Amino acid sequence: MPIKKKENPKSKKAKEKPLYNVGQNTAYVLGKAWERDRQVIVVIAVQIILAVAISTVSIFMPRAVVAQITGSAEVSSLVLTVVVFSAAIMFMQMAKAYFTSLAFMPRLGLRIATLKDMLMKTLVTDYANLEYKKFTDAKQKAQDQTNNNSTSTEQIYYTYERLGTNLLGFFVYMILLVSVNPLVLLITAATTVIGALVRRRADRWQHDHDSERAGYGKRIWYITDIGQNYAIGKDLRLFGMVGWLRDVYAANLKLIHSFHRRAALRHILADAVECAAAFSREGLAYGYLIYLVLYNGMPADRFVLLFAAIGGFSGWIYGILTEYSTLTRDSLNFCRVREFLEFPDMFKRGDGEPIAPEAGKPYSLELRDVTFRYSGADENVLENVNLKVEAGKKLAIVGLNGAGKTTIVKLLCGFYDPTEGAVLLNGKDIRDYNRKCYYGLFTAVFQEFNILPMTIAQNISQKTGDEIDFEKISRVLRLADLDKKIDSLPNKLDSLLIKSVHEDAVELSGGETQRLMLSRALYKDSPILILDEPTAALDPIAESALYNRYNELSAGKTSVYISHRLASTRFCDHIVLIAGKNIAEQGDHEGLMSLGGRYAELFGIQSKYYKEGAEGGQAI
Repeated sequence: MPIKKKENPKSKKAKEKPLYNVGQNTAYVLGKAWERDRQVIVVIAVQIILAVAISTVSIFMPRAVVAQITGSAEVSSLVLTVVVFSAAIMFMQMAKAYFTSLAFMPRLGLRIATLKDMLMKTLVTDYANLEYKKFTDAKQKAQDQTNNNSTSTEQIYYTYERLGTNLLGFFVYMILLVSVNPLVLLITAATTVIGALVRRRADRWQHDHDSERAGYGKRIWYITDIGQNYAIGKDLRLFGMVGWLRDVYAANLKLIHSFHRRAALRHILADAVECAAAFSREGLAYGYLIYLVLYNGMPADRFVLLFAAIGGFSGWIYGILTEYSTLTRDSLNFCRVREFLEFPDMFKRGDGEPIAPEAGKPYSLELRDVTFRYSGADENVLENVNLKVEAGKKLAIVGLNGAGKTTIVKLLCGFYDPTEGAVLLNGKDIRDYNRKCYYGLFTAVFQEFNILPMTIAQNISQKTGDEIDFEKISRVLRLADLDKKIDSLPNKLDSLLIKSVHEDAVELSGGETQRLMLSRALYKDSPILILDEPTAALDPIAESALYNRYNELSAGKTSVYISHRLASTRFCDHIVLIAGKNIAEQGDHEGLMSLGGRYAELFGIQSKYYKEGAEGGQAI
């Protein structure tokens, strides 16, 4: 499979504009830190003060020693001077080491908190976002900034510490160097700035092109996930896909390496410029001080102090620019995190009208003049569809694969809003409701349902601890004809599921799993029931039997059934056949059969293949 290299964004003059500047992100990050763990900010402040104090005391110690020596002080006085300075430095270093040990876990905790924020965003965002490329790209970029200790969501606190240290050190050393020629200090600062700007340009190039790297990384993670997916392990082996996946993986890995080589070349150039600037800077400063000693009679102890101070001064300037560049990069990376966390949701939640299931209240659903097109698609999936599910009635939606059956379910459930038209609940547009509350009206079993690596009781109730109603679970298990199976297990309702997670987990058969899903639906007991081909993996007889069981146990509920096997839904009050982006035929089973149209044709084709018993048995 050939991999097309992405076009250089610069060729289109399309630069990514940061969502927030450094100041805004600093306020955001420190605000979150203050809210979640104030110790992080306190430790940063203490470490900054200690680091500058250690450096300042360290450059005064040689001056004091030289002054003692040139002043013919006694040995005891010289020793005492060394001991006092050494003790002070040692004490401050021990204190700094202590606070450094305190810093790691809280900063790690803030990164973990950001990961939790991202998880919650994924869990509560509009369902449509989960299939939207811009959202998944934003998620990948955010994950790149949170997946280990070296990422910006943790390292930014170390950057604040280093930048704060350099800023404070710069001002302290400026006070010490007031007597030095301003031109020397200006040249020292200028050469440092030149090197830092070149470094910043290299960092900015990497950021501006990071979408390219993220695209390769997303494909690699996708292929990795496929390789680890137990469900498709059989296909990979039987169809000989291993070699093909390896080639695709290697191709994307090669492109990532190429990206990093281009980035590395720019950083090497920045290193060279910085080295040349440092050589010029140090030579000028030290030459000037030597001149003052030789021709202006500067005392030796002052020479030692200024010699160290100028070196430290240039270090503080370089540190400020370097760490500000690092902070700029961290800020740009935090923009990616915030872009994901603040990705817009269109559905109303807190500002929507609340709604809750009411026992005995009828609920009708309607698609009115609905047209729908998936984001990025070239064609509509549905066009001008008008469909009503009467309160307490059962609707079957049938049709060939790809006709739009599942799309209708997604619209009815409120996972998507229509491109045109409206979805109505009891005659009111569902866009007016709090979407989370709206979801509470539905019990749905989809073709890809979730079994969690938890107990059977937790899988049925979707709750934990004291929130579980075990009496209700026992009742729904009896209704689903799964009670005897569960009672036969050693741990009964406390039996764990998913053997790949729990060694002592139980494995349910396909039919038993379907009955577990029926139990879950009965436990929630919502007024609207949706079945979107959850039994597609079962044989036709088992599917028909299970659908009839749902029919028996959902009396009085507004229900929507989808199946590509027409016989499974013949009990429904109303059946619609989806074809050509709209409703091709509708009516009850007998009426559609007497019509002799597409439905009757498809039913006839299917029924001659699905027979129960010997030849001549009854079609299902």
